[in-house]
Amino acid sequence: SLAFRPVPSWFDDVKFGIFVVWGLYSVPAFGSEWYWHNLMTGSPSVVQFHNRVYGCSGVMPDKYPCTGPKFTYEQFAEMFKAELFDPDQWAKIFQESGAKYVVYTAKFHDGYCLYPSPQHWNWNSVDVGPHRDLVGDLTTSVRAAGLRMGYYHSLREWYHPLYVADQKNNCSTTDFVDEIIQPTMKDIVMKYKPDIIWSDGSGDAPCTHDSVKYWKAPDFISWLYNHSPVNSTVLVNSRWGTGAGGDYTTGPDRYTPLSLVLEKWESAYTIQEHSWGYDRREDVSLFYNTTHLIYQLVSTVACNGNLLLDVGPTHDGRILPLFEERLKEMGQWLKINGEAIYKTTPFTVAYDDKAKQIWYTSPKTQSGRRNSTTVYAISFVWPETGILVLTQVAAGSDLTVNLLGYEKTLTYQQLQDGLHINLPSLDINETPSLISWVFKLHNIRSHSASKHGAPATTPLEEL
Repeated sequence: SLAFRPVPSWFDDVKFGIFVVWGLYSVPAFGSEWYWHNLMTGSPSVVQFHNRVYGCSGVMPDKYPCTGPKFTYEQFAEMFKAELFDPDQWAKIFQESGAKYVVYTAKFHDGYCLYPSPQHWNWNSVDVGPHRDLVGDLTTSVRAAGLRMGYYHSLREWYHPLYVADQKNNCSTTDFVDEIIQPTMKDIVMKYKPDIIWSDGSGDAPCTHDSVKYWKAPDFISWLYNHSPVNSTVLVNSRWGTGAGGDYTTGPDRYTPLSLVLEKWESAYTIQEHSWGYDRREDVSLFYNTTHLIYQLVSTVACNGNLLLDVGPTHDGRILPLFEERLKEMGQWLKINGEAIYKTTPFTVAYDDKAKQIWYTSPKTQSGRRNSTTVYAISFVWPETGILVLTQVAAGSDLTVNLLGYEKTLTYQQLQDGLHINLPSLDINETPSLISWVFKLHNIRSHSASKHGAPATTPLEEL
């Protein structure tokens, strides 16, 4: 059943999701969400910051001497109040971004849960901190906004005694998996009925990278696909350790292949350049601009992927204006150009030019196959010559060319070096975008020469 289960089609149609990385690490908001691990392993900048700002960590006291009260990572739970958290506001921001699904950190590697986990007594957001079911509250708001809801769930918990013991036993014991992880994941499924289980953190010791022998991922996924209340709609990613598979491939962080990938994949990407959880040290120069993020979305979709774009809220529950601005601007672009993104499939080539400034997608037919006569050319250049040259498509009979967001049909010439599209003269108030432009070509034929992205003979309708 794992190998032959049909992948729910909704995931390939939606293309764009929001990743929310939020937890106790959002209190110090220093460096990254790996704050606890970096503290305990003696990262100089983290230990010195912690000892100076919060109290003595007790880490490597000979190397990092400290006088005064002790302060451990666990004490951040009392400071994590989420007093300004408004799930309806978050859901509105996500909806206005044009995203169609959300993946929310139900539990990170520190083991702290944003919901009342029976397996994590006094280490969850209901028992300590906000005294609130943060997962449940956001789930209700996100679904009311018409978006799908998934949960990031870390397998590892760095300092859980059972996990540490299993590693010391070279995984000859699986007490942590049997008593904590398996029941925790089933509890999430039964309580919140997710659309995605986004697994991560398959291990610290070599033996814990084995998804079959240690994590028993096939057992859980088999239950999920066959017996859970979401068996026909839920998806899982591929970060379950070696040999686990998944409904789609999650590459390394910020995965950007820039070429066609035949299997369905997802790029988890950040707005802040270096951190997933909010890092208050990063200024505006370390936030990707909207052009960069839209390019990431377009190039990902053209190469058969989805973009999962990360937002790191503050510890008190705010999405800062810089994050919100980026998301709103992406939503404004998608309002005009979304038909070139949603419910599309890759064209016979991913991109046109060697500089990779023009990307292609095709609309899907009702059966989910590629429409062979229509293509979207998404250009990040507006040539000063007033002519955009496409080398990977050619005019068929009765070709029509339209610029999305502009009412008039464009003229063109088919020349030996490609299709020359005559660009309209637009003032600032007429141009549909200042970032990139989508040209919809109907009744095209593909060039037989296909140097970029993928061979023209690739059976993309089978993707």
